[in-house]
Amino acid sequence: MDHPLVSIVIPAYNRPDTLKIAIDSVLEQTYPNIEIIICDDSSDDRVQEMLAPYLQKYPQIQYHKNERNLFLENWHKCFDLASGEYINYLMDDDVFHKEKIAKMIYFFNEFENITLVTSYRQTIDETGQSIPPIAATTKLYEETRIVDGKMLGNISLTRCLNFIGEPTTVLFRKKDLLERFGVYKGKQYSLINDLAAWLSLLSKGKAVYIPEALSYFRRHPNQNNNTLGLKAFSEWLDIIIASREDGFLDTTELYKTALQSYGERVKGYKQFEEDSKRIKKILKTLK
Repeated sequence: MDHPLVSIVIPAYNRPDTLKIAIDSVLEQTYPNIEIIICDDSSDDRVQEMLAPYLQKYPQIQYHKNERNLFLENWHKCFDLASGEYINYLMDDDVFHKEKIAKMIYFFNEFENITLVTSYRQTIDETGQSIPPIAATTKLYEETRIVDGKMLGNISLTRCLNFIGEPTTVLFRKKDLLERFGVYKGKQYSLINDLAAWLSLLSKGKAVYIPEALSYFRRHPNQNNNTLGLKAFSEWLDIIIASREDGFLDTTELYKTALQSYGERVKGYKQFEEDSKRIKKILKTLK
């Protein structure tokens, strides 16, 4: 069987303890051809110090310490440095199942027009213990499915929930992502930069959903999304509107459902009053 190179890219930031667990989960992969690219945006040297013995022992690990904080540009730096045919982001607080890459690459090798492979992801707490899923991490299907990309995108868009998965969850071909990670229709997203990338990929082909927990999504008070601020939730409205250019939400009913779903999510929040007015204006044109 062909074993193309897979790049596991990690935008690291001030979490050496969970990063160590994340890296170990990559080194334990059953898939034999993997490189690890770590771009460190940390404000101190704890990550660098933790990695020192790894860099001496594992030549497949590349480490880059940023001179200044790059934030979202760090994601692009990881992507640009990756040499693999395939890319899987790994958040420095998440974990891979040891068969994740092997099980996902199978579908690219055996089926045509696959642009994204995702799976159920088990939610874990700060200590690594399994906890019940949140709304977005509930299992979509009980069996493995190959689904139309736009159909899968519509499931997330109509409910304003990223059912497709966090960056850790998804494996994709590097050449298939034509815009930078998190950029969709020319706009850089932050809160939902993963969904922006997934929509770009899903617009071009089919997706695979695997019901096994092939990654573990850690929930804790200091995760990145908690630092972006509530206002960033407006990105959902922007991406709902932009997605129609790619054929998502292609019926009036689907588009209305997505707009109304977002409207319900922000109802009663003063900072989203302009969004609510925008939705009402769009809905009037759809009648």
